[in-house]
Amino acid sequence: MPARTHALASLRRYSTSAPRDPHYRLKASLATGYVVSALALPFVPPLLETRRAKADGSDLTRATLTTQHHTMACTLLGSIDHRLPNELTLAVVQQLDDDNRTLCTLAQTCRGFQQLAEEHIYKTIKLRSVRDLRRITSAFASRHDRVRAVHTLKILYRWNEHLQVSLERRKAFNECVAQMVNLREWHVESPYDNFKWEKGGHEWVEGDMERFRLALEKACVDGAREKERFAQDRYLSRSLQRTVGLAQLESLTIHSHGAHADFWPLDGFHCLFRHPSLRYLHVSCVTFPETLEVLESHKRTTPLTTLIFDECNLEPKSLLHILGTPEKLKHLTLGENVFNINRSVECSPKLSPDPLAALEAIAAVAHSLESLTHLDSKWRLASENHMIARRRLPGDGMRQFHSLKTMECDTGSFLHEAVVMNHDLAPPNLDTLIVRRHFWVVENFFDYLPEVGCYTALPSLNTLELRQSAAALNFLATSEYICEPDRLRNRHAFAYKLFKSDINFRLGIELGRGSSLIPPYLHGEPVPQVRCLYDASRIGFRRHINKEAVLNLDVQVGNLRGRNVLAPPRSLSLEEQLLRSAPSPAAPPTTLTASTSAALPETDQLGDDDVQRITGETRRALDQMKERFARGWHLQRDSDPGDLSDNWDDEIDDFEGTDEETDSDFEAMIQDLQNDGDEEAFLQFIEHMQEQGVEIEMQSDEEGNDDEWHEAEEGVPEDWEDAEDDLEEHEAELH
Repeated sequence: MPARTHALASLRRYSTSAPRDPHYRLKASLATGYVVSALALPFVPPLLETRRAKADGSDLTRATLTTQHHTMACTLLGSIDHRLPNELTLAVVQQLDDDNRTLCTLAQTCRGFQQLAEEHIYKTIKLRSVRDLRRITSAFASRHDRVRAVHTLKILYRWNEHLQVSLERRKAFNECVAQMVNLREWHVESPYDNFKWEKGGHEWVEGDMERFRLALEKACVDGAREKERFAQDRYLSRSLQRTVGLAQLESLTIHSHGAHADFWPLDGFHCLFRHPSLRYLHVSCVTFPETLEVLESHKRTTPLTTLIFDECNLEPKSLLHILGTPEKLKHLTLGENVFNINRSVECSPKLSPDPLAALEAIAAVAHSLESLTHLDSKWRLASENHMIARRRLPGDGMRQFHSLKTMECDTGSFLHEAVVMNHDLAPPNLDTLIVRRHFWVVENFFDYLPEVGCYTALPSLNTLELRQSAAALNFLATSEYICEPDRLRNRHAFAYKLFKSDINFRLGIELGRGSSLIPPYLHGEPVPQVRCLYDASRIGFRRHINKEAVLNLDVQVGNLRGRNVLAPPRSLSLEEQLLRSAPSPAAPPTTLTASTSAALPETDQLGDDDVQRITGETRRALDQMKERFARGWHLQRDSDPGDLSDNWDDEIDDFEGTDEETDSDFEAMIQDLQNDGDEEAFLQFIEHMQEQGVEIEMQSDEEGNDDEWHEAEEGVPEDWEDAEDDLEEHEAELH
C-alpha cells in the first residue's frame, strides 16, 4: 500500500472511534502525526535544499537530511507550530484537498492544522436541501473565518411541501452569504421554479432574493470604493483583509421568477451590471424595463466579459444602457423569451422587429465583442418560417465589429436578415457562422438547405455550420433520416460549392430530451447536447467513386441490423459502441476516405461505401447521445458493463435524474412522445436499448425517500455527517 494511502487509512480509523474510545484524542493525535510525517517527507529534501542555498555557510548533507526525517516523524506533534515549516504545512493540507472527511479529522486533532484544513473544507459549498442550513449556520457563527473561506457557493434547494418552514433558517444563512468577502463563484436557483411559484414563491422573491439584492448593491457601492482604495495603495492589499461581502464575486448565475409568475422584473437588480469585479453573468426569465438611465453614469466601468440573457424579455433601449457598462465585453448571448409563453407572457420578440434599434444597442460593445448569439422567437410567429429574407438597413451595420469572430442566430434573426444577407454590412473578420433551426420548423436542415450564395458572399467566412435541433424520440434524431443516401449526397454537393469558395461546411445536431423540457435548464436537468454529424473538411472531396458497399460495415436499417455475410457473427455491446464512437482527444480525427492524395480526382459525389461509413458513424454518435437521456429515464442494465463515466464530458454530462420538481419519468416520456409525435422512433429506440441489454423501467420514483435520493444524488459518503458532528463536538477543545 502506498505511504499516502496507508497514512490516510490510519487517520480515518481513529476518526470514527470518538464516541466509543476514551483515548480517542491521544490515538488520533498519533495517527495525525503519522499522516503528517508520511505526507511531508517527500517535500522535505527540496525544501531543505532551498533553505541551505539561502543560508550562508551551511554544511547540511544528505546524511543529516535522513536523520531529520526520523526526528520530525517522532517529535512533530510535540510542538507542531514551531517545528513544522509553513511550506510543509501547506503541502500536507493540499495533499488532502479532495478528502473533506480526513480534513475534518485533521482539524479536530491538531490545532495547528485547523485553520488551513477548514479553508479547504468550506471552500466550496453546494446546498441541494435546506436541511443542512442549521448546522452550517451554527458552524459559521462559531468561527467567522469559515465564512471568509467560502469561494464557491451553489444554492440549489429542491422544492418540497415543507419548504416554507425553512424560512427562518434561510434568513440566517442569507446573512452569512452577505458576509462572504472571498466568494468568487455563486450559483442561485429558486426552489419554486418549474411551476411552483404559486406555492410560496413570494417568500423567496420578497425574502431571499431581496436580501441578495441588498448584498449585491452594497458590494457595488462599498466594494467599489474598497477596490479603488486598495488599487491606489498596494501595501493595503497585502496587509489588510477585504471587509465587503460579495465584492470579489467573479461569476454569478441566477435562475428565479416573480412573486406569482414565471418572470421577475429587474427593478433594483440593475446593480448586477454595476458590480466592480463580476466577469461572468447569466440571468434567466427577467423582464427588463424600457430604459435603464440609472446606468448612464457607469459607462465602461465594469470588468464583465461574458453576459448571457436566457429566456428574457429584452428591450432595445435598456439593452443599450446595459451594454454600455462593461469595459471590454467579449461574449454576449441575447436569449429572448422563446419557450416560456402561454402563461404570464406572450411570444413577443423585441429585437428582430426593430433591427435598427437592436444594432444600435449592441454597437456599444463593437470594440471588444468576439462572439455573439441571438436566440429569437420570431420563427414561432411566421407561417413561412423557413423562408430566408433580406432586409436592407441604412448605416454601416456591423462593420465596426472588428473583433467579432463567431456569430450564431436563426434565419429569422435581425443578425441574419439585416447583416449576414448584406455582406457589406457584415463584421469584417467574421470567421464562423452558426445558423440554427428548431425541429418545430417543418423544413429542417437535414432535408432543406439554404442557397449557397447567401454565404459565399461573406469574404472572411471560413466555417458555416447549420445546426438543427431535434428531440431524442423524434424521427429527426435517427441515422436513417439524417443519412438517407439522397439527402447525404445533396448535403455533400452543397458542401462542395462552399468548398470552392474556401468555406468549410459543418452540419450539427442539438439533441434534447424532448419538448417537455425547456430552457432555462436548471441544475441536474439534461442540457441539450451539440454534436457535429457532418464535417466537409474531414470527409474531403477527392476520391474514386465506388458503388460497392464496404465489407464488415455494421449499418442499422429500421429495426434490422445489416452485416456482410463474410463478417464474423458478433454484435457490439453498448459499452463497446460508446467507446468506439467516443473520439480520442489526443488523436487527430481519422478521415473517412481511403486516401486524400492530390492524385485522386476532385468530385462532389459520394460512393456507396462513403454513405455507409458516414451512416454508421452518425448512428453510433446518436446512440451515445441518447444513452445519456436513457439514464435519466431510469434505464437499468441486466448486467453492469463497467463504469462508463470516464467517457463523458463533466461539463456536458450533468444529468442527475428527475425528481419531484418535474413530472415523473413516465409522464415526461409520454409528454415528449405526444409533443414530438413519433411513436415509431420511440419504439425503435426502446427495442434498440433492449437489444443492448438495457431494461426499461416504466415507473415513477415519486414515492421514494427524499433523503435517500438526496444522498445518492450527491454521492455523499455515509460517514460524512459523522465527521462533521465530530468537528462540532471537539471544536470547543481546540479553543
